[in-house]
Amino acid sequence: MKRKTRMEFGTLLKSLRMNEARIGLRKFAEMVDMQASNLSDIERGKKAPPAAKAKIEKICDTLGLAKSDSRRIEMFDLAAKYGKRRIPADVADSLMKPGVPVLVRTVANRQLSERKLRELAKYIEDNY
Repeated sequence: MKRKTRMEFGTLLKSLRMNEARIGLRKFAEMVDMQASNLSDIERGKKAPPAAKAKIEKICDTLGLAKSDSRRIEMFDLAAKYGKRRIPADVADSLMKPGVPVLVRTVANRQLSERKLRELAKYIEDNY
């Protein structure tokens, strides 16, 4: 699946909040338990995105993003990319499940291309 030009977490958040959810900044900040000034700073790229999985999930839920919506995953990826974490919060929690470290090490040692990794992910989704 090809993606459009990658945007920053705050840019995507603001776009989804305004254009799809149609929620004002102050109201949205209240709904996700944030200060409006902090939310504004995140949207403008002046503050790092939240790192906590629960906070990002609350933002996604409030935006109305279904669990299956690819933009939800993009929110986690962008929060990690532009935030203080290197691993997306939703992924980090899964790394300690039995067998996952073995899978991650195997994939890392094979040095698979992004295309091959996407093929592997699709295979797993389709068969497991």
